[in-house]
Amino acid sequence: MKKTLSALLCLILCFIFAFVAFAGTPPADFSTAADLLDFVIVSKAYTTPLRIVPAVLTKDGESRNVYLVALLGMKTVGGQVNSQNGGGTGVYAAFVKDVLLQTVPAGAALVFAGHSLGGMTAQHLRCDKQLQETYEILNVLCGGSPLEEVEGEGEGSLHRLTDILDMIPYIRSTSLCALIRQIRTAHRENGHYFLNPDGAHNESYVRNDVWGDYDVFGEKGGGAALRFNPADICAYGDAAAR
Repeated sequence: MKKTLSALLCLILCFIFAFVAFAGTPPADFSTAADLLDFVIVSKAYTTPLRIVPAVLTKDGESRNVYLVALLGMKTVGGQVNSQNGGGTGVYAAFVKDVLLQTVPAGAALVFAGHSLGGMTAQHLRCDKQLQETYEILNVLCGGSPLEEVEGEGEGSLHRLTDILDMIPYIRSTSLCALIRQIRTAHRENGHYFLNPDGAHNESYVRNDVWGDYDVFGEKGGGAALRFNPADICAYGDAAAR
C-alpha cells in the first residue's frame, strides 16, 4: 500500500514538474500607458537602448499582430553621445532604423513606445520615408519627450504624455510660440512632484493613478491593449548611460 502511494505521489509530482516546464513564460498584458512605459523605463532586466518583441494589439474590438519597439531614454548609444537633428540622422535613430530593417519583416505593423530621448527618436522614425515604405507605423507613445521638429509627414498617430512639473518636454522651446505648441500638443497630468524633477521625469509616467486613463497608444479613454510573451523579447545595443 505504501509503495503504491509513493509511486502515485511520484507520478503526480512528475506531472506537476512537466506542466511547469512546458507551460512557458506567462504572457505580459498592458492596458494602460503607465503599464507600457513601466516596461520601457523600469524593467531591470534590460539596460540596452532598444527592445523589439512581436505582440498582439487589441483595439476597437479587433486583434492584430504587431511589433512593439521600446526605446529607453539613452544619453549615449554604442559609446557615442546621442544626437538628433531636423533630418533625424541622430546616432540613436540610425541605430534603431538599422536594427528594424535587419530583424523585422517587411509589411509588419510597428508600435513605438519611448521615454525622454527614446520618445524623441521615435518621432523621427515615424517620419522616415524608408521605414514608411517598408512597414505600417501605427502609433508612437512618448513619455517625458519634447515635440520634435521633423522634416516630412509622420505616419500613424503620436501621443506625448507630459507631467506638468517635468521640464524636459520644454527643452526645445526657444520661443513663446514654441512653448505654447509644446503644451497644446501634449497630454498633461499632475504627478505632484514639486521640487522633485527626477520624479516628474521618470516616476510619474509609470503611475497608473496619474496615467491610468490613457491606453497603450496614449489615448485618454481609449481601449488599445498589448499582449506579448516576455520570452520573445530581443534586446539590441550595448548598455549605456541613462
